[in-house]
Order: sequence, then C-alpha cells, then structure tokens
Amino acid sequence: MKNYAPFAVIAAFSLIPAAAIAADYNYLEGGFIDRHDYGRSGAGGRVAGSFDLNTVPVAVIAEFAGTHHLNQFDAGAVLHTPVNRTLDLFGGATLEHGDRSDDSDTGVGLRAGLRWRASGALELAPEFRYVHLFGEDQASVRLGALVALAPSLQLQGAVQVGDDQRYELGLRYAFGRLR
Repeated sequence: MKNYAPFAVIAAFSLIPAAAIAADYNYLEGGFIDRHDYGRSGAGGRVAGSFDLNTVPVAVIAEFAGTHHLNQFDAGAVLHTPVNRTLDLFGGATLEHGDRSDDSDTGVGLRAGLRWRASGALELAPEFRYVHLFGEDQASVRLGALVALAPSLQLQGAVQVGDDQRYELGLRYAFGRLR
C-alpha cells in the first residue's frame, strides 16, 4: 500500500487561512464521475449527502458512485470541529459496499481532512481517504472545491489521486442548519 499520509498532512496544514464562515454539513450533491480503480477505468454518476446532527458535532454521510464496471455505496459518520471561523477539521468512518461484474464485497473506509472557506464564494477541502474493499487497501488524497452560484447552490468538483483516482464535477444544494 502506498503511503499518502505525509502529503495529506502537508496539504491540509498549508491552507491555514484568515476569517469567514464555518462549513455547512447539510447538503445533497451529485454529478459526473470519471474513475480509475481496481485496474479499470470508467465514467458514470455520483450522488452524495450529509446531514448534521446539530446536537453533537457529527454528520451522517452517504455516497453512491456508479460506473460501467463498479457500483460503490458507503454510509457512515464524520466528526467535525471548527479550528477558526474559516477552517474545520473532520474525520470519520464508513461502511463500504461494492458491486462489480464478477464480485461483490463489503468493507470499511476512513477519511480525514479540512474544509476551508477561502473566500465568500470558494471552499477548498483537502482530504485523505482509505478504503478496504475486495481484499485490497486503497489510499488516496483528494482535493474538493465548491464555488457558490447562488446562496444554496454550488458548483462542486474534486480531483482524487492515489489508488482510487477520480475526477468529479456536479452541483451541491446546501440546505443549511435544520433546527
């Protein structure tokens, strides 16, 4: 297994910013994905969501990504905490399930990263991801970006490198804090 942890830490701590608004963990997003993993490449779709529990700094998360060779679903939770008004740290775990043409498996995933509000319209999210599925350990570094189009609508994109390589482009609808 390749060790991407030092790169994730360097990327995360090189982004310490000035002041703005903390991250929102209530959203639905989806769009296009181009993915290379488990020795195969393919394009497809992706849908993800997060729901903040509000009473504790925990968000329930879920994601489905499907290509012609792999359908992968994960569900879990992330613990998040603000460092300052523009920077959040998060870490979490997921239960992973994958179906490919010749096999099906259930495994686990871990993730940790930052969400940084770089400006009023731009948010960056460097992240480290680890997944154990199909008897393989996959470690990847990811950089997500959000660009505000309207108060609750954002253009969402991500580049992920490592064992699970992907490019994503879509939209995110942030529905804010529910009380």
